[in-house]
Amino acid sequence: MKYALATLCLLAACANAAADDSRERIGLVLAGGGAKGSAHIGVLKVLEELRVPIDAIAGTSMGALVGGGYAAGLTAEEMDEAVTSVDWNQLFDDDPPRAEWPMRRKEQSLHPTLGFSIGRRDGKFSLPKGAISGQEVLLYLSQLTASAEGIETFDQLPIPFRAVATDLETGEMVVMDDGPLPLAMRASMAVPGVFAPLETDGRIYVDGGLVRNLPVDIARAMGVDRLIVVKLDSNPPTRAQLSTVVGSIGQMINFVFAQNEDRSLKEVDPKRDILVRPQLGDIGSGDFNRGPEAIAIGVEAARRVADQLASLGVSPEAYAAWRASVAEQRRPVEHIDEVRVVGLERVSRDLFEPVVEQHQGKPLDRPQLKSDLNRIYGRGDFERVNYRVQRENGRNVLIVDALEKAWGPGYLSFGLGLNSDFQGDSRFGLRATYRQTWINELGGEWLSTIDLGNEPRLFSELYQPLNTAQSIFVAPYIDLFQLPLSVFEGNNRVARYDVTRYHAGLDLGTNLGRFAELRVGLVAGQVDAELDTGSPLVSQVRSNETGMRARLLYDTRDSGGLPRRGGFVDAGLFAPLESLGAEEQYFRTELQAGQAVNRGANTLLLSLRGGTAFGAEMPYYDQFPLGGFHKLSGYAIEQFRGNDYAFGSLVFQHQLTTLTPPLGKGLYIGASLEAGRQWDVIDQLNPSKTRYGSSLFFGADTWLGPFYFGLGFSGEGDTTGYVILGKP
Repeated sequence: MKYALATLCLLAACANAAADDSRERIGLVLAGGGAKGSAHIGVLKVLEELRVPIDAIAGTSMGALVGGGYAAGLTAEEMDEAVTSVDWNQLFDDDPPRAEWPMRRKEQSLHPTLGFSIGRRDGKFSLPKGAISGQEVLLYLSQLTASAEGIETFDQLPIPFRAVATDLETGEMVVMDDGPLPLAMRASMAVPGVFAPLETDGRIYVDGGLVRNLPVDIARAMGVDRLIVVKLDSNPPTRAQLSTVVGSIGQMINFVFAQNEDRSLKEVDPKRDILVRPQLGDIGSGDFNRGPEAIAIGVEAARRVADQLASLGVSPEAYAAWRASVAEQRRPVEHIDEVRVVGLERVSRDLFEPVVEQHQGKPLDRPQLKSDLNRIYGRGDFERVNYRVQRENGRNVLIVDALEKAWGPGYLSFGLGLNSDFQGDSRFGLRATYRQTWINELGGEWLSTIDLGNEPRLFSELYQPLNTAQSIFVAPYIDLFQLPLSVFEGNNRVARYDVTRYHAGLDLGTNLGRFAELRVGLVAGQVDAELDTGSPLVSQVRSNETGMRARLLYDTRDSGGLPRRGGFVDAGLFAPLESLGAEEQYFRTELQAGQAVNRGANTLLLSLRGGTAFGAEMPYYDQFPLGGFHKLSGYAIEQFRGNDYAFGSLVFQHQLTTLTPPLGKGLYIGASLEAGRQWDVIDQLNPSKTRYGSSLFFGADTWLGPFYFGLGFSGEGDTTGYVILGKP
């Protein structure tokens, strides 16, 4: 039945084409303008209502996105759905969901650094190319234009198309008329300073609006008789908007766009061409959440010139035939004969073997392919990992484009942390982390961290996988750190100790899929606990603590700071052993687990913790602490210690708003209820009993790490304030 209908449509198209040779060819010009470009979809809706067939499209930036999708065969309604249903905040966040990160990166994210790194390559340091690399955008564009996979030139699209970009090296205009359509669209919308420039075919491309934001001449050169030109108008920015760095940079870019737009407007022939000018008002180029509003404005603008547009319309039969011919040319690839990976320099090709096995010789599963590529991109080695389909001798070849970071493989990043309970315990730190990746073909990595502040630390580890799948690894390390330790008698801080540890060890580990890591190792170490101020109520110590350690970490959370979904399990063992030279022997075992569930903007987090020394008497510095924000709020940080403990909390948080990447993920308000108890304690300091806490807080998941400003209430009626940023 479908074949018969398609045949009838083609016959009708041919008949109408023969009868309609005298019809004027219509070109469509779509200007750039960021989120304002959603108005183009409204114009397309009116053109469809008036039965105006389009024979050629030229677009710049967002005009290239809308124009490329329409040229690939999508209807205006499909374009509306594609633009308004997508989460633009997620689209502009290069990172895939945290659940798809490898376990090593998840673990490192629990010690947050700033949201960017300085790269080091061949002994030179350099910055990333832009705030947004465009990984998610490219995958989105690939999905949007799936019906055009395998074409060689843009004249082979259902509607011939041109995208305009700027050569960053020469400043020349580049008219893109062949190659992968998603790459052309991405190149055209590479706004300088926001999107990283797109490097392909030996050239570096940025936003085409710098040279031709309204490509009237490009469309006219495609052999059309008349043009429909859509220029986007909006209110000038306010002084308040211009007072910000983003606002001032945006205005300077607007000046450049406006100058070349004025030249293009002079090329519009008022006798033959039709100019449509949506008035976007205060909708800015970054207001993608206002897409439906912009589309409605586009509809309104097109209807203001409906009489002129209607003169270009054709009969219902002729338009149906044209629409059918466009639909017939939508030919998404359904089966992949070969998978080919290109672009690799340092990264092992073995990393892509699961992608090859998953898709070669099988039907093309686009959602699975996107997930597979994002998982590889989430390692942090690549500028982009995209795909395209190429037809070779009747075979469909899936090309995986893997572009490694030009500023790697070494990465220097910085972080900071603050934790204060306004009761005399303020912890702060500055952190510098250097990560040298792919030091060998198995993916060896050297990680070093220096923390400065009142919790200084020097840590260095060589992470060496033992197979190409990186499922087994060894990790020799050194770890030198100092922690402040307060001793409380009741609610009074009576002493402060400095606890310094010197550790060197070797771990043997395995990655249990994407969500878990298990390590077991030997550690040689010494600990010094020296009195800094106050009464010596617990002993000063200098002791050998050589022994073994083990850790199982399972993590599916969507954020290491303020998760909205997912869970974690962190089970650890530290055991100084007399047989290896330790002066005291005990088995310090702790289990922490949590789960976050959400509905809409509301999230509930359940956390449980417990630890035991199995009846042994641990040194005071190794006893399990309680007290502090969300660890018995209302009490001082680490006010209570014991050889055994149990703790549980229930945290509710409501998301007030999302943050635009890369600034962060969201702002929250919330509250918590907490209860905990310790056993085998030093009674003269704090007796064993069940204690309760609660809190009210404002939180933010930011590029600096999690931020909290909270008020804690103890079960005994005490109140404490907290400020926390990152992890000191």
